[in-house]
Amino acid sequence: MHKIRYNLVEDDFSLDEVIQSVATRGPQDNPVHILNLDNIVAKHQNWCKQLPRIEPFYAVKCNDDPAIIRTLIALGAGFDCASKKEIEKVLKLGADSNKIIYAHTAKSLDSITYAKSCGINLMTFDGEIELDKIKKLHPEASLVLRIRYDSPNAMISLGKKFGCDPEHEAPYLLKYAKSLGLNVIGVSFHVGSGNKDPDCFYGAIKTTRSIFSVATELEFDLSILDIGGGLPGDHDQPIDAFATAINLALHRYFPIKSGVRVIAEPGTYYVASAVNLVVNVQSKRIIRSRQQDNISEIMYYLNDGMFGSFDRLSPRRYPPTVFPGNSQLVRNRNKFQTTLWGPTCDSTDLIATGWMMEELQIGDCLVFDNMGAYGSVLATNFNGFAKPKILVYISRSSWDQLKLEKNARKLKRRNH
Repeated sequence: MHKIRYNLVEDDFSLDEVIQSVATRGPQDNPVHILNLDNIVAKHQNWCKQLPRIEPFYAVKCNDDPAIIRTLIALGAGFDCASKKEIEKVLKLGADSNKIIYAHTAKSLDSITYAKSCGINLMTFDGEIELDKIKKLHPEASLVLRIRYDSPNAMISLGKKFGCDPEHEAPYLLKYAKSLGLNVIGVSFHVGSGNKDPDCFYGAIKTTRSIFSVATELEFDLSILDIGGGLPGDHDQPIDAFATAINLALHRYFPIKSGVRVIAEPGTYYVASAVNLVVNVQSKRIIRSRQQDNISEIMYYLNDGMFGSFDRLSPRRYPPTVFPGNSQLVRNRNKFQTTLWGPTCDSTDLIATGWMMEELQIGDCLVFDNMGAYGSVLATNFNGFAKPKILVYISRSSWDQLKLEKNARKLKRRNH
């Protein structure tokens, strides 16, 4: 069902050469995602180095490609699932049920029953009605209270929809859970997607400390802190400052001797830079000034757009790399005001405008980097246009490393 075709390459392979090879094949109806699993392995290694106390539970919603899921399973990561289908997918791909957190605070009745049947006990809540549902359908669950703590600099404020007020609602919900005889074992938060403020994590972790104290008074034994997601993942956006703030806060409020297990729900961090998108110019339109002798703008129509790989909430920050489709063509090297459109008949299908670019020709390929987060999972077939074709690449050394780690985990489970 989840058969994956891997392109196994030597360790000295050049991703640029791979991209060029795909781009120079000529125009294609389908856009192409070049998925580099080496990038994900490197991201995991960097995570373990910079955030050694924190167990990553990858947010499946960010990119649910089977090759990504299997790679993270081999690396020992857990998974943040938000639906029955996501749970089904990661389990079928080999994930352990005890490495899954059902991190949705408004779960359907059927999905709670399904999670219980799969042995998934760890799940979140932020309201009393959710507690009533869990009491009825999965009373043995291990619950994590989600509080609201928004970064003012986040691109998407998840607190508008999820998370209780930490000062007033949280104590009440802990008391209510106690009255139902439910087992609350942790606290979680999410500062928001696209967060640009590392210190926001420090404030959020500090806030959870007081909730742990309230829980202790109610004789709950809280053992998990879930710091959510919100870390950047583009190749030019390191997490060093975020790691510093998080580690300082953990050292002060949840030192190792506290025995608290710390997990997180990174999504964008792991996959954003792992995908390069290759598209081609299918049509163009030249806009001239009133005198009809000067080009004021050139508009291009690509075979992917806002209903495909491009995330409406993450505008492109810089122009793509261009691979000429016809190297024999004499080209105008002057730069013109440029607008890039997607292929659909919808006028909101606007990728970018205002860039100054050299003139492109029909059949030219454009390569966009940092395209691994959300694009493929949000892609549609609107207007009948194809979703991206995915090509998976991995180096021989990474392939061998994943096999070794997977076998080591199997042996460990067998010995236990």
